[in-house]
Amino acid sequence: MKIATAASSPAAPVSPGRPLTVLIVAGEPSGDAHGAELISAMRQQQPDVRIIGVGGAKMEAAGQEQLFDLSSHAVIGLTEVVKHFFKFRRFLDRVVKLARTEQPDAVVLIDCSGFNLRLAPRLKREVPGVRVVYYISPQVWASRAGRVKVMSRTVDLLLSILPFEKDWFARQSPEFNVQWVGHPALDRIQPVADSVANPNWVALLPGSRKMEITALLPELWATARLMGQERKGLKFLVLSPNEQMRKFTSELIEKLPAANFDFELNVGYAISHLSRCSLAIVASGTASLECALVGLPQIVVYKVHPLTYAVGKRVVKVRHLSIVIIMAGQEIVPEFIQEKLQPPVVAQVALELLDNPARRGAMKQNVAQLVEMLGGPGASHRAAEAILLEAALVR
Repeated sequence: MKIATAASSPAAPVSPGRPLTVLIVAGEPSGDAHGAELISAMRQQQPDVRIIGVGGAKMEAAGQEQLFDLSSHAVIGLTEVVKHFFKFRRFLDRVVKLARTEQPDAVVLIDCSGFNLRLAPRLKREVPGVRVVYYISPQVWASRAGRVKVMSRTVDLLLSILPFEKDWFARQSPEFNVQWVGHPALDRIQPVADSVANPNWVALLPGSRKMEITALLPELWATARLMGQERKGLKFLVLSPNEQMRKFTSELIEKLPAANFDFELNVGYAISHLSRCSLAIVASGTASLECALVGLPQIVVYKVHPLTYAVGKRVVKVRHLSIVIIMAGQEIVPEFIQEKLQPPVVAQVALELLDNPARRGAMKQNVAQLVEMLGGPGASHRAAEAILLEAALVR
């Protein structure tokens, strides 16, 4: 269902008789997945709630009246943000106009800090009285902690998903309303202690955005080819978060050197795919945590434009990108970032891990301890409850 966008649409009055209305903004594939789960949880608790906004195919399928698909435009890195600056400014204008017209009881911003941290102040200025909820906090604890001041002024409630974030925000801004709801990945994938995996199968997860896949898939493909030269019988499962990225990945594979190994190209990071593997080579991000949830040993990789990396090094305050390593406080999984991402090195480490069940077992034990820190399932339900209570405050 699409929202009408007539230029002269008047603002809808907030009437006690109309359904509670929540506008949700998600700008990345992972946010689209979290948003769909959130919508389902909200409808379970309040069936007549009206959900509008922008997201992706999963949120639209869950019942969001969608203005446009923002998740398909996700970019990362300084150069790409600059290149698409005016496009995203137009997107901001459209979302603000929608909020002025529909007068939602609450706006929920999901992750996507580059877009949503610019949207929140405008909502507060141009839609008086609206409650702004941020679900899945920007990682301000890793870089640019000064953004907390802006967030505390423009966000009424922050719902965090990592266990250390609530205390961190309390130290930075004691008056900021922050609640920890747990990690929504636990609603999709339950931790697996012992799964039967094929010792010759390796998962390749090159990311959820076109930019990530373009940068990382050639490196992972070269790594797989080197591993295939050393060992026959290997099979690689190339996983994409949705059908759109699967198609993009397939087109990119056709341009890469021919495979000397068997491979499958599948959609989703579901347990049915990951549990068949003995190792994952995975882009830093949510997928790394999903591998941890199913007890899959992993090697974390990442690469961005050199200019983006040079700027990032000046502002990022953590030594590692992998959330698994950050939470553990030590490098419990191998990580290869930027110039360290060299296929011969990654291939050697990967083969050594495949040949060393004891080391893989120790890695599984270490990440299992981290999973216990995330709380149990139900993050989407707890977030939905908090959002509905916040929305009801304007009635």
